Amino acid sequence: MGSDVKPVEALVEKAPTSYEHLPLDERTPYDVDYDRIVFSSEFRCLHDKTQVFPLSSSDYTRTRLTHSIEASCVGRSLGQLAGRGLKMQDVKVEPSHLGTIVAAACLAHDIGNPPFGHSGEAAIQHWVEQRLTAPGSAPSNRPSPFGSPEEWKDLESFEGNAQGFRILNRLQSRERRGGLRYTAATLGAMSKYPRPSVLPGGREPVKGRVSEKKFGYFQDDRVLALEAYRAAGLREREEGVFSRHPLAFLVEAADDICYAVIDLEDSAKLGLIPTKDACELLDKVLPSPVKGEVRPPPAHPETRMAQARARAIGVLIQACVRVFLEHVEAMEAGEWETPLVSARDEVRVPLKVIKELTRRQGYESERVLQIESAGFKTLGGLLDMFAGAVVTDTPNREEKKLRQLLPLELFQRPDNPLKSEDIGEALARLSMYQRLLCVTDYISGMTDGFAVELYQRLSGIKLPT
Repeated sequence: MGSDVKPVEALVEKAPTSYEHLPLDERTPYDVDYDRIVFSSEFRCLHDKTQVFPLSSSDYTRTRLTHSIEASCVGRSLGQLAGRGLKMQDVKVEPSHLGTIVAAACLAHDIGNPPFGHSGEAAIQHWVEQRLTAPGSAPSNRPSPFGSPEEWKDLESFEGNAQGFRILNRLQSRERRGGLRYTAATLGAMSKYPRPSVLPGGREPVKGRVSEKKFGYFQDDRVLALEAYRAAGLREREEGVFSRHPLAFLVEAADDICYAVIDLEDSAKLGLIPTKDACELLDKVLPSPVKGEVRPPPAHPETRMAQARARAIGVLIQACVRVFLEHVEAMEAGEWETPLVSARDEVRVPLKVIKELTRRQGYESERVLQIESAGFKTLGGLLDMFAGAVVTDTPNREEKKLRQLLPLELFQRPDNPLKSEDIGEALARLSMYQRLLCVTDYISGMTDGFAVELYQRLSGIKLPT
């Protein structure tokens, strides 16, 4: 060995005998955000929530959990590369910090999705349309439970993004204001639609303004949302309506990349799309001509698919970072409203073809449609039971039993702490709108499997063992 190499014994002898001088925590606030999301029960529940293929019997198929983890990996790369590019432009930023912020926001971007994915959102919306009435339009014998058009729209257009904001800022650590108190940067980055369900003056969303495509917070969480978005420095176009945080475009890009590429891979794995066709579609994402040495594709289909997926994701990350760096100033000014994957034809066109094929042969396959239809019945049935039990002030015997099944913590609010175990007393402190939100909190937090099991048991289809 060379003279500069010390024997292991010498290193051990010089090791400190006390570790009291070491800092207790080397994490940045963004690392703390990331860790809190990973350790949350809401994040764990994503393991049994639909990504594309509900209640899949295949161990290979992605769930919302694996999708979120993969999107987080892509998001970290996007954030770090964007940070390096900004640093080269003399912007004072730490690339690793941007990577962690985007990664944390990607972990949380689907945390508010109900069982059965977007079909679950549609099921809740359909139930509200069929069972409840908007204020001012209800007959005298059927009063509306909503005090304003905004409250009605919150549930009539129930949105998983708004539920995600609610989880992070209210439902986690319910006993204190602000929940787990994530950084404004992480909250800004995860908020793709920083606006309420009803825009000022009742106006329609501006066509082509991607930040207004959906809504990002419920009226019940408005005060917290305004505080978070203003602290993050988002440009406020109108009262309560904000432009996106620039990093939200990177979070959206990570989701879009995984949504297109990974869902295609899952469809091929399940035999819904030929692997050869899927690989050829992914190869069209690559620049032409391809730079560097071109090796013949592997003979094994799974290896071929994995390589095509990895190459496509790498190319898409680079393309999105270039668009981000070119337009980041417009994003900061609230003047950029185009998803990064849609900004250039060489990315937008092949991804559009991939999404169309996956939708036609994957999302709309017979099995998926059957289970999504069953999901409508499941969530609608649970809403019938539990909403009916909490909106009444004179519950019957069945409704009293249903109330006992609801966790008391659902009704915990930091501004009005519970003083007893009486659920009737807890409900008396809440408006009808807030009671209904407690029910959607409960049902949207269920996994696919638990929702089906509970509905079957409460319907008498399947008794507890």
